[in-house]
Amino acid sequence: MASSPFRTRLQARERLLGTLVQVPHPEVAKRLADQGFDWLFLDGEHGGYGPAEAAATLKALGGAVPCLLRVPSQAPAVLDAAAACGADGLIVPHVDTPEQAAAVVQRVQGRCLVVVQAESREAVAHIEAIARVPGVDAVFVGPYDLSASLGIPEQFDHPDLHAALAAITAACRDAGMPLGLFRMTAAEIRPWEPAGFTLLAVGLDGTSLAELRG
Repeated sequence: MASSPFRTRLQARERLLGTLVQVPHPEVAKRLADQGFDWLFLDGEHGGYGPAEAAATLKALGGAVPCLLRVPSQAPAVLDAAAACGADGLIVPHVDTPEQAAAVVQRVQGRCLVVVQAESREAVAHIEAIARVPGVDAVFVGPYDLSASLGIPEQFDHPDLHAALAAITAACRDAGMPLGLFRMTAAEIRPWEPAGFTLLAVGLDGTSLAELRG
């Protein structure tokens, strides 16, 4: 993938604020793009975005805001179709080993950014190696799945979760790897910015649009 303004900003560790878009309707993404987000997180794991829906949304946006598409799995056919839809990058869930990360990079073949999610006890154990896989552009933390994997579901202030996040941030800092994080509110995500999280996703389309209506 040739260098892009979004990749340049990501590598420069600029603060990039986005939000999750789960409703696969271009008008929803257009309304959110108008709010000045730096990027949109098109969700194909827990939301309705497949490659066709992503392509339709990207066409409607006309390049107004970069979009990263989260895929539902690491299956080769899934990655092939998603990488061809025109999104700026793919967010790949449950990347637990460097071998999995390398396989994703090889499959995507430079067609877009590769953001791997670290969201399990196993991923934390392998994070130093994952963060050094060539072709991985960022590591994104899913705190809900990570806390569940640690046996402390949604206990976001638990010392074990903080220790896991500290291990991830240290490994990524040493490897020069950009870091991302999802939280539901700005107040929840703000304390993590000093630790080096710059690819930020806050809230869901439903809550964001409800706030706009209010």
